[in-house]
Amino acid sequence: MYPKRLALVVLSAALALPGLAISAPGGSGNGNAFGRKPVTTTTTSTSSTTSTTRTTTTTTTTTSTSSSTTSSTTSSTTSSTSSTSTTSSTTSSTTSSTTSTSTTSSTTTIPTCLDGSGPLITLTGTWATSYDNRALLDLTRLDARQATFLPSPTDLYPLNLAGGSGTCVSGGVELGQYDRSLTWDQMHTMNNAGVRFENAGVTVENVRIDDVADGIRPVAGPFVIRGTWLSYVRDDCVENDHVQPGLIDDSLFDGCYVGISERPSLAIITSGYDGRNDLLTVRQSLIRLQPMPGPRGGLPTDFGNGQFFKWSDLATHLELDDNVFLAEQVGEGGASTMGIPSSLVGCSNNVMVWLGQGPYPAPLPACFTVTTDRSVWDAAVATWKLRHGVVP
Repeated sequence: MYPKRLALVVLSAALALPGLAISAPGGSGNGNAFGRKPVTTTTTSTSSTTSTTRTTTTTTTTTSTSSSTTSSTTSSTTSSTSSTSTTSSTTSSTTSSTTSTSTTSSTTTIPTCLDGSGPLITLTGTWATSYDNRALLDLTRLDARQATFLPSPTDLYPLNLAGGSGTCVSGGVELGQYDRSLTWDQMHTMNNAGVRFENAGVTVENVRIDDVADGIRPVAGPFVIRGTWLSYVRDDCVENDHVQPGLIDDSLFDGCYVGISERPSLAIITSGYDGRNDLLTVRQSLIRLQPMPGPRGGLPTDFGNGQFFKWSDLATHLELDDNVFLAEQVGEGGASTMGIPSSLVGCSNNVMVWLGQGPYPAPLPACFTVTTDRSVWDAAVATWKLRHGVVP
């Protein structure tokens, strides 16, 4: 039995300020809406009515015999035959049944953090420079569904946020302009991330990020990452090195060097960050390690990857539920790094797809099922994309 789950901080405060629309110079909306499809629920009710008609038929038959009397002088005989009456009754029943069917359909829209009432900032067009806003008001809603960002060596943080708590970041596509053959060390030296935030209570949802060093970098928490699709992330898909509490939900990390990192630097440790009383939950998500050129400690011509969880003694507690993982080979840190952190406090219904040689290289808890069938991953990805309206 695992210990009681830790609760995330619930933020409250409500602001209702006029929305602010911002467009990139010369840009226009690119139609980059990305998210979960509405759920349609169909309810069918069937009612049956049965009626019985009972018919009764009565038949009466009467037979009569007359009496005759004969007299003479010598004798007298009287014969009498009594009347006989017979009644027969026949009962028949007929049963009829009527069935009626009615169907009712209702569509439920999945909530988005844009449904809030805080200040609204709308980003549209193509951004080759950073949207850097360190003065966000509480509960600000950042609508980037019609925006495309171009991370590059001159635009290290396309979304760099700070300020008030409870910020919503929804939508947007980030297409990295980094040379895809750069080594891990070259990308790591540039120290970039697709989304970086320093404010508490941030939700990042339905964002598409490709070809960056780190995908999402929380500096404060708690945070929520949901419905995100990350690919070709050259270091950490989520760099939570400030060991913040959070939730990663319903996300597709389809190509990470490292899945999730909670290994604070010396500077972060010196600043007093400590996640041992907090919880990070990963649920209903897909995480694939992808071998990439020039892995850490390898040659530029090598292809390698790191591990699913890069952990430390100051990391948060961890909960894993209903996830699918895939690895093609042992990480550059060796077999011992391919396991699950000891800070695991909750775990259920996870699948590890292993495509490497021999058995999976590290022990896994009982809440994991190991398979060598690649189609398990492919089917999970196809289902995720269908649910999020991604056109094949």
